[in-house]
Amino acid sequence: MLSYITGLALLALAWLAEGFLQGCGGEIASLISSWIRRWWDLLFPSSSGISDSPQNLVGMDVRLRELKARLFRENVRNLGVRAMGGSGKTTLATALCSDSQVKERFGNKIIYCKVSDFSKTKDILESIWAGITKSTLKFQSIQDARKEIQKWLSSRQTQNILVVLDDIWLDDGHLRHLLFEANGYKTVVMSRDNVKGLDDTYELPLLEENDALSLFCYHAFDKKSIPERGYDKILVQQVAKACQGLPLALEVIGVSLHNEENEDEWKYALKKLSEGGSINKKYEDDVLKILALSIDRLDKIDNIIKQCFLDLILFPGMKEIHVDTLFDIWIYTHNLTLVEARTNLKRLEQRRLLRLVNHDIGDHHEISHGSACELYIVQHDILRNLAIYWVNNNPSKDTCKRLILDPLCSWERCENIEAAKIIAIRTDLKNENQWPKLKFPNALALILIFTGNECLLPTFLKTMPKLKVLIIINQNSFRTKLDGMSAFSSLKKLKSLRLIKMNVPILQNHCQSFKKSLRKLSLCLCSGDNAELNIEVCSELHNLEEISIDCCVNIKEFPVGICNLTSLKRLTITNYHELQKIPDNLGKLAASLEELTLYACATWRELPASICKLEKLELLDLSKCYHLERLPYQVGNLHNLRSLSIRECGKIKQLPQSASRLTSLRHLICDTQFENQCSSLLESNSNLKISGVEPEHHVRWLDR
Repeated sequence: MLSYITGLALLALAWLAEGFLQGCGGEIASLISSWIRRWWDLLFPSSSGISDSPQNLVGMDVRLRELKARLFRENVRNLGVRAMGGSGKTTLATALCSDSQVKERFGNKIIYCKVSDFSKTKDILESIWAGITKSTLKFQSIQDARKEIQKWLSSRQTQNILVVLDDIWLDDGHLRHLLFEANGYKTVVMSRDNVKGLDDTYELPLLEENDALSLFCYHAFDKKSIPERGYDKILVQQVAKACQGLPLALEVIGVSLHNEENEDEWKYALKKLSEGGSINKKYEDDVLKILALSIDRLDKIDNIIKQCFLDLILFPGMKEIHVDTLFDIWIYTHNLTLVEARTNLKRLEQRRLLRLVNHDIGDHHEISHGSACELYIVQHDILRNLAIYWVNNNPSKDTCKRLILDPLCSWERCENIEAAKIIAIRTDLKNENQWPKLKFPNALALILIFTGNECLLPTFLKTMPKLKVLIIINQNSFRTKLDGMSAFSSLKKLKSLRLIKMNVPILQNHCQSFKKSLRKLSLCLCSGDNAELNIEVCSELHNLEEISIDCCVNIKEFPVGICNLTSLKRLTITNYHELQKIPDNLGKLAASLEELTLYACATWRELPASICKLEKLELLDLSKCYHLERLPYQVGNLHNLRSLSIRECGKIKQLPQSASRLTSLRHLICDTQFENQCSSLLESNSNLKISGVEPEHHVRWLDR
């Protein structure tokens, strides 16, 4: 068993950020909080943590009381909660962890772990260890981890600890390694399966008719009852009843009919729902038939929105997907503009077909800010299954010909491989000989998700002459070297290249084939062969329109070649604490640059005056540039600027006088204590909205 020094160092920094450095006005603490959290998620991917208590618990209050009553029994150490998917198990688990009585009994020793987020049992055990000890260890094996956890528990006097294991599947083999015995130690197991060997099991029932109607109305009418006018009450009751008390169905169908006044639409919904059959233990197809109405409703709006929803099947269910990753597919395979992609994302969120998560500022997410505000997508696995169900049952309507391959399927036996246009491959293959001899002549987008210790590009990349989007994701805890980049040689139509958590060889040696076609380059959590990432390749990609560089290590100087890319429209540089300054010649991008995001670049004290020459700039995000002391005096020259964020730029005490000339500005985001300083802008710009945001100076992830 090896002590994980890096983790201890992070914890030490966290202690400084949380306490000792608070006397510095919170700026350094907040900087360290942001930086540590980013790297903690990279080094120790653990549970999703205990989120805030759900706002809407219609019908769940009684179930929460019943669950607590069983949990608090002295003779119950391992308690199961069993229910079908979409019944609200995760909602109930979150409410349990946030309940005041539970907190009073277990204090800060409440560990919530979504088991389906992990591929290895050892990683789950490391997460439990971190939660109960508030320290980190890297275990050699499952047996090693179990031994140390049990030893730690046995060496302590009675201490109440609660571990909630959400989304347990019996066939993944995790559970038998995750249960421990100690005085005061309790485990709650949330599962769709009947878990044997537990002390007690709570069967989570579907909602009663009155609660189901209240929940349906909450999503359909924004209130918990049927409006007095404009709706046939009996028809609404029938539609709600047809959802059969399943919370997910009540939410999704309710939202799909939100404020729908056309009675024919309600009758159509009732007809389709009535075809779903009865929900029982062999429920999945019946549930999916009910939920399929939401896709039918999408068809009535716009087929492209439906295609955007179906693209979510390309990623694992309940996993976070960066918004920009999905946008790559939508823009370059569905030919959407960025504005259209953002609009479709918002519409899918409004219909509860996905959930947007912003780790940085909670619910105050701004869809138009993509990378800048750390925006991610999460989709319930039932909704992902819904998309798969629809594609499988409507192959002729799947115009994008999606194909998903994973290590468990026989790739060579898959039908219509050569017709596939959008492909997702999840693999642990380690050498070239293991890759099957496949051809994808019509492929437009490829997502490669590596789960093993090595990332070797397949040779069949050379059979993809039409490929426009290539996304390569490393799911390991640490960066892995990307090998086989000679396969890039045939990608002459590539528009977007995204690399996540990779050790990347020198890019300019491999980009010759697509240097004229590439429009977007995204690097996240990457490094180079010698730890330092060389991205001067950008200077050769003269048609690049967008660059995103996030949390890549050892970049101390701004890549000056970027300033020569006269086609560049969007530049995003985030989470760089060693980057000293921006070059003065950034103004060379005046004729093209529309969005500039310099997020959490904490060492800069000022921006170059040449930034005021960016006459086409519409968005400028300087959030968390803690040491930035002032905006350029001529910032008022940015006549097209519509959105400006100076959130958590605590050293900026006033705006330049020229800011009054920003008459196109529509949204200014700043700290709440700086709102009054900005209010003078309203005198010359009545259309301006000023949003004050409270800065965060604490390290929330430590609560895990």
